[in-house]
Amino acid sequence: MSRAVFKNPGHCRVGVGVLALVAALLLVAPAGAAACGEDGTEDTGPLITEAKLTPANLPSAGGTGVISARVEDDCGVQQVYAEINSTEGMYVGFQLLPAEPLNSNSAVYRGEFQIPANFQEWSVGYQGNVSAEDTNGAFAEAYAGEIEVAALPQFDEPPYISAASSAPSVWGSWGGTTRISADASDTRSLASVYAIVTNPDNSETGISLEATSFSHFEGALELPANFTSEPQIYSVAVFAEDDIGQTTGAYGGAITVEPKGTPHPGNLTLEPTALHFGPVPIGGTAASSVVLSNTGKPKSPPVSGFLRSSDPQFSLPGETDEGLPFSLEPGEEKIFEADFRPFAKGQQVGLLVVVRADGRQPNKGVSLFGWGVK
Repeated sequence: MSRAVFKNPGHCRVGVGVLALVAALLLVAPAGAAACGEDGTEDTGPLITEAKLTPANLPSAGGTGVISARVEDDCGVQQVYAEINSTEGMYVGFQLLPAEPLNSNSAVYRGEFQIPANFQEWSVGYQGNVSAEDTNGAFAEAYAGEIEVAALPQFDEPPYISAASSAPSVWGSWGGTTRISADASDTRSLASVYAIVTNPDNSETGISLEATSFSHFEGALELPANFTSEPQIYSVAVFAEDDIGQTTGAYGGAITVEPKGTPHPGNLTLEPTALHFGPVPIGGTAASSVVLSNTGKPKSPPVSGFLRSSDPQFSLPGETDEGLPFSLEPGEEKIFEADFRPFAKGQQVGLLVVVRADGRQPNKGVSLFGWGVK
């Protein structure tokens, strides 16, 4: 991915910096490209599709713009270039690099550029265009869209937003539910926190994020099954709006749904489904074990996640605040020890929870029972 930077508007020139990422991924023209157009075939020139500029809006503080497009050519792509123009007369141009090679003649090209803060009382627009040249010198151009940078707020500070994320970020062809989350706050009050998801067809889906604490917000995105032969990519942007309409946005990551035919991961089993530790003196410890198994078919993907205890009187050796990590290949099983250390007298009940990274089997767990005695 390439990166460009707009300099301060007070300067007469615009600086461009290109970050060369993974040169080995550069799309190379096929061996027969030199003969394309000379053996009776006709060079049709590059084909640019799915050109887009995101996010659609940025706060007055500016931020990072992302421009991408799918480029295909029958002879081979020589280079792909982006041009960004603002309504205030600023310009920047930079090369896009292939981020997702699709086949020998096509790839998805991406690049980033930094948009400076807007200190004016009106919004500023940044329009993007993508141009491509093939190995025979034929050109094509496509409009990618516009980013609007908000005017300088007239009242208080805009909302603060951080830690925007989407997890899981990769799904098999069956799809699933991804959790979108972010931390947000404001010097006055927040009116709403929400996410805008750019779908593979460039349509947009709005997701409301609900507060789970004073400053943490979460929402769920349902991803449909992918019945095509290509991965489907969803781009997430998270926004916080305060009580006077000021909005701050942050990039929440990309989610990929794998192509049709991707093997499904297996289910996890736990044996036994309940552990009874019996009477244990307060301050003493009793141990038992469970077997966690991946029942997936051969060549299915591994299953990973965390084992997590719900009560501090029941624990897993090596467990952190997030839990005890695991990863199981299809057909593999592992034995995990669970300890009971009672703090109080009487019956104690807990739960050993399985949290899969892909979000499947949300209610999987083992019931834990024990008695604390003097």
